[in-house]
Amino acid sequence: MIKIKCAVIYGSKSAQHQYFIEKGKEYFDKVLGVPLEGVRTVYDGDGAHLMYKNTDLCEFDAVYLRLLGNDLMYGEHLPEILDENNVYTQLESEALAIASNKFHMMKVLGESGLPVPDSIYTLSTEETERAGETLGYPNIIKIISGYGGKGVIKANSESDIGPITDALTLFEQEICVQEYIDNPGEDIRITVVGDETFAYKRVGGEEEFRSNISAGGNRESFEPSEEMKESAINAARLCGLDIAGIDIIEDEKTGEIYLGEVNASPGVEGTEEVLEVDMAKKIMAFIKKKAAER
Repeated sequence: MIKIKCAVIYGSKSAQHQYFIEKGKEYFDKVLGVPLEGVRTVYDGDGAHLMYKNTDLCEFDAVYLRLLGNDLMYGEHLPEILDENNVYTQLESEALAIASNKFHMMKVLGESGLPVPDSIYTLSTEETERAGETLGYPNIIKIISGYGGKGVIKANSESDIGPITDALTLFEQEICVQEYIDNPGEDIRITVVGDETFAYKRVGGEEEFRSNISAGGNRESFEPSEEMKESAINAARLCGLDIAGIDIIEDEKTGEIYLGEVNASPGVEGTEEVLEVDMAKKIMAFIKKKAAER
């Protein structure tokens, strides 16, 4: 009998990989958790391979990449090597390059006709101040490689933007400035798994414009419109992701929707109650199906 094997590669900032390792045991004969720093890339006469200790990960049927922040950039070469070795992974070779840069992500989505906030990529305080004048106030400053609401700051006036940018550039952080979409500190998280979507509303804490759960937000049941579902699936496809978390902001004045972000490693902790679905199990079942197809 052929045994089907899956590895879950997780970065230093990952906190939920254990859910997928445990649920994966229900679908795979072997599930291996692999820290990203333990992966080495080997080039030899047989081509490129990914090794973890004495294990060749390219001999597995599937590899689920759970990477966040700067780990996305470090892992950019992994999907291409896995694909060359006929190993299923949930993202295409260009996906991590897109997911690791918020401005590049907005550019990819916007050029394909999807609704995104106006965005400006800057490297200096002077250019960030100029971007603020162009977009108007308030606006949103994002660290290019931030995640989970970290590195997202609201600038209410010109006097805010200089000190914020000075602090970020001091720590060599690249910055994306975005127009502010009027909303009461809420957004919609749609998790895309293949052609399926699972949605809930995230509501920010008191006087908190960020709705991220890690920033104090709460989840509420929500039924997305067909436009939201289609936009989420299209956004995931454009970014080369079979599995993704799409954040959608709805303008409370106009009702128009905007894609705020595409996450390559959507969180699942605490979502079961509001979604009535075990998302870690759903994702690992999908990965098993795709691996079996190969």
